[in-house]
Amino acid sequence: MEKHINNVHLRIKSHSCTYCDFQTAQKSYLQHHMNSVHLGIKNHKCNQCGFQAYQKNTIMKHITHVHVRYKCSQCDYQATQQSKLEKHIDNVHLGIKNHKCNQCNYQTSHKNTLKRHIDGVHLGIKNYKCEQCNYQTSLNSQLKRHIEGVHLGIKNHKCNQCDYQASQKYSLRKHINSVHLSQLCAKYECSQCDYKATKKRFLKLHTKNVHRDIKKDT
Repeated sequence: MEKHINNVHLRIKSHSCTYCDFQTAQKSYLQHHMNSVHLGIKNHKCNQCGFQAYQKNTIMKHITHVHVRYKCSQCDYQATQQSKLEKHIDNVHLGIKNHKCNQCNYQTSHKNTLKRHIDGVHLGIKNYKCEQCNYQTSLNSQLKRHIEGVHLGIKNHKCNQCDYQASQKYSLRKHINSVHLSQLCAKYECSQCDYKATKKRFLKLHTKNVHRDIKKDT
């Protein structure tokens, strides 16, 4: 009973690690800490990759978050949780956006996304700041993409039709739509090069900007 009171109610941490500041109320927890952190004992292995862990429940969490995927039947999107897949379908494919901004026309299917929109756009709250430049944002994920793309030059999104690479997925999608898909629909061909345009005015602009010197020479 005394041990229970000390551990649970008084939270007395009588077991201390000799290598770091870790303290715990139970001896078994200290042993787990020593084995996994300082001794590097990893008895459990993932059967789908090289990940290893000391505890079995860590392996189960790893498999759930890394390998288990809920796949969208309408696109290539995959999620680690069923709820995230449902939100994706509602937002992207069904266009369900129940959360509306009361200051502009912005709509979203996620309540937390609306809050971030209001904080970042209308209130100007940008808590995430880049340490290498003046860039600021209201989203940690955007700051991470900024650092990777601008300062580290990491471009993980590659076009499967040319050598174009981008640091953000939407930039790659924009490239494919404007460069490759537009060429498939292009019906206005330049008589002086391989350029094609989806609209006649684009062809005129191309001819004016690219081939104007040719016209002068002729």
